[in-house]
Amino acid sequence: MQGVNTNMNTQKKVIQLKEENKQVAIKDLFPDSKSYGGNSLATNIENAELAIANVQYTERIWDRSRSQWMLKHLTCSQADGWLRLRQIGAEMSRKRMALNEAKFGYLKKKMKIGVKREEMDKASPANYRLLEVEIMELESQMQEVMVKVEGALKEVQTLSGMHDSLKEHLGEISEEEFEKAQTKGHIKRAMQQSIREVRECGRIKTGNQEYLEQSGVCVTHAFGLITDYLEQEKKAKNTTLLHSFLDAVAEELEPVANLQLEIMGFDSDTNLSLTYDPKGDVNEKD
Repeated sequence: MQGVNTNMNTQKKVIQLKEENKQVAIKDLFPDSKSYGGNSLATNIENAELAIANVQYTERIWDRSRSQWMLKHLTCSQADGWLRLRQIGAEMSRKRMALNEAKFGYLKKKMKIGVKREEMDKASPANYRLLEVEIMELESQMQEVMVKVEGALKEVQTLSGMHDSLKEHLGEISEEEFEKAQTKGHIKRAMQQSIREVRECGRIKTGNQEYLEQSGVCVTHAFGLITDYLEQEKKAKNTTLLHSFLDAVAEELEPVANLQLEIMGFDSDTNLSLTYDPKGDVNEKD
């Protein structure tokens, strides 16, 4: 009996940790190792941890891949408003899926911690300590997930504000209206990309020649328009002239897209039975 009691006492000493020791500091793993600067490795690790803690607040500033400026100026900078709206929708969809993945990943880790705590009741002293470490690792991973989630939430709210602002500019939002706006949107994109090529090398390269032709635009005519525009652009200090030019060209050339479809033997009318109207959802709820 005395042997049994001794084993029980030993086990209690092994598995009963003080609350403040639940998280193991890295420096405590290498107490006697020598390191640079005449310090022990534990001292250098402690200094590094203090340095990390000193800068860690900045993670809350750039806890996402893109700033508000980047989303507005770079990610969603298409010349046409409908193409910008489409990009906003695509970015929001990716964030929705990422948040769902993070949510279920977080919940799985939480459940795993619960399972490991149950396993601790029957574990040997060595397995008990291993389970403790695994729990600490999962808890640390959960904390990291929350930082990334907060960053994603910032992007979601930025994208939502961009959507609302753009919606005021575009008016009614439906798939039918989007289809109607496609011609102008693609002509603007093809012309903007062609302008960049003419600036760079004095000609429209094969890819954008094809893009213009697919939109029904004569490449030689487009090149002439671009050449005239670039003469005016020499005096410009911002992109106002560029966007005015793209709007005017898209308005002028819009009819050629329907002619292109006629040549190819396609119907230019949008099949409204295949389109989605958000107002239909509102009516169904009412």
